[in-house]
Amino acid sequence: MNDNLKYTAKLFSSATFSFFKINIIGQFLYALIGVFTLCTIVYQSGTGMGHVTGGAAIMLLFAVRPIGFGLTVISIFAGPFLLFTLGNKYIMSKIINKLISDKGEVLLFPIIDKVIDKLKSKQPELLRAGADKAMLQLKLIQAFKDSDENKWVKKILVYGLKKISLDEVDFKDENVSFSDIIKNKIITGLKNVSQPSRNFFWIILGVQIVLLILILTQVI
Repeated sequence: MNDNLKYTAKLFSSATFSFFKINIIGQFLYALIGVFTLCTIVYQSGTGMGHVTGGAAIMLLFAVRPIGFGLTVISIFAGPFLLFTLGNKYIMSKIINKLISDKGEVLLFPIIDKVIDKLKSKQPELLRAGADKAMLQLKLIQAFKDSDENKWVKKILVYGLKKISLDEVDFKDENVSFSDIIKNKIITGLKNVSQPSRNFFWIILGVQIVLLILILTQVI
């Protein structure tokens, strides 16, 4: 048990560090390039901005450099959102692949059993024959979210649970172990998560750098 706790702590500290690199350092570099690009446009415009209001300055820059300024504004707003969204997806995929390849079943199965047993004791009607399987899945997802497990473990289990279907599970079959079915389905769903790639990070920063070069050379 102690080894599992140590492994979990190490795995999720690595995830936190990856989050820091992508969503803190990456966002800072992107913002730095964006601000420099914007300042370059203002400098190259050759117009005095000292006595111009904010709205008027924006309209003036659009008039002087419509393509360059327009693309810069779009990139400043879209880039951070893409970095955050794709960065979180990368981190989740990285954790899932590492966890499943190392000891996914050993770590996750006991947690799944614990959550399902707790749900059974509170709402046994959910597991009876003829139960609403869509509602059951929603209740399971909420049960995992409300558990006191590590937040990354909960995210992984919820992610895996959202990928499974309970439609073919026959609650009338007394030989069926609902817990085992859920566990195997979640693990199978997580195993199908593709190997993560950081290419999105370099592509987003690369586009911003290319835009800066085009602005500097006054191509746009």
